[in-house]
Amino acid sequence: MNFSDAVKIAMNRAGVTKQELSESTGYSYQHIYDLLAGKRRWNEETLQKVCDALGLDVIVSEASIPFEHNVHVTADYDSLVNENNRLRNQVGHLKDAIKSLTEGW
Repeated sequence: MNFSDAVKIAMNRAGVTKQELSESTGYSYQHIYDLLAGKRRWNEETLQKVCDALGLDVIVSEASIPFEHNVHVTADYDSLVNENNRLRNQVGHLKDAIKSLTEGW
């Protein structure tokens, strides 16, 4: 199930129409329609406004985060943070190397 489907279910359970949701979020009916139809992408602000209007909370779990198949996934949060920091350092070193190689061009 994607987020739009979850919103549709919540709307149905609460008896909220697209028009009512558009009015409570400040978005046009067409904007809400396009979001729910998958014709427009959700962003953080839109997610927050719609969740607030419907009384929903967004919970992100490790299982819902997509990973590339060549990345080792671990449930240990500290390991993920350490790996993230290591990769950021490598990117920083690469940027420095590129900068030094291209100086004077």
